[in-house]
Amino acid sequence: MDELHKTYLPDTSIQENALVKSMDEYNDMYNLSISDPESFWKPISEQFFFKSQHHGKFLDFNFDVNKGPISIKWMDGAITNICFNALDRHVQNGLGDKVAFYW
Repeated sequence: MDELHKTYLPDTSIQENALVKSMDEYNDMYNLSISDPESFWKPISEQFFFKSQHHGKFLDFNFDVNKGPISIKWMDGAITNICFNALDRHVQNGLGDKVAFYW
């Protein structure tokens, strides 16, 4: 295997504290997101602030042109503030001096 395609595993302490700890776990999560997107995304959405909650179905979609227009609706009617969810709520929770994302 050449250097360009070599796999570098993270330090064990990083892996143990990661949200997704292995490729097997990642693949399980990915497969759930494809086979049952509501079961995958609903618990994630519950971690965020919403000024108003959605009404009706959490997810409603049609990908079959024979059944009508192609459409996707997620949490129809919900109102949130992405900036608040991405930054402000973490500062409010005392994490303002922590690194938010390593690249």
